[in-house]
Amino acid sequence: MRTANYKRDFLDYVLYHYDFRDRTAVWILNFIKAHPTITNFISFTDRSSDRRLRIAEETTGRPTLVFEKGQIITTDGEVIFHDINSNKASPLYIEFIFHDRNRRYEAVKEREKGDVGSHINSQIRNLEAEIDAALQNNDRSLFYELSDQLNKARSIER
Repeated sequence: MRTANYKRDFLDYVLYHYDFRDRTAVWILNFIKAHPTITNFISFTDRSSDRRLRIAEETTGRPTLVFEKGQIITTDGEVIFHDINSNKASPLYIEFIFHDRNRRYEAVKEREKGDVGSHINSQIRNLEAEIDAALQNNDRSLFYELSDQLNKARSIER
């Protein structure tokens, strides 16, 4: 649970120290913080990913909320909330855009690199074992689905 605690602490820090043009950002951050399942699956990064939420503070002049999922990009808070709420146990990468460099954010991202790396390695090992089982059971559809997940996990690992 320590992982979730430092993530919630960082979200509290951001909510307390920064203003956002769109109040929906505050609402979404509080929603994420209040749900342990979601909190366990978030990572703070500025790397590209399959499911990313970018949040910009007010003084940057950039859109407050931008959500990317595959080829879909939206700034609609309701769509963003719906996706986060519907996919609570899916990885969600959050990128903050601050006007000035933020040392605390940089430290959190550095910590995340280690946490994400070990989590991804574990996920890759589990997927490989599940793929072996699917091959033994001659389950082609499961094999293809798991292989796709493995390829995505390996692309994140890099």
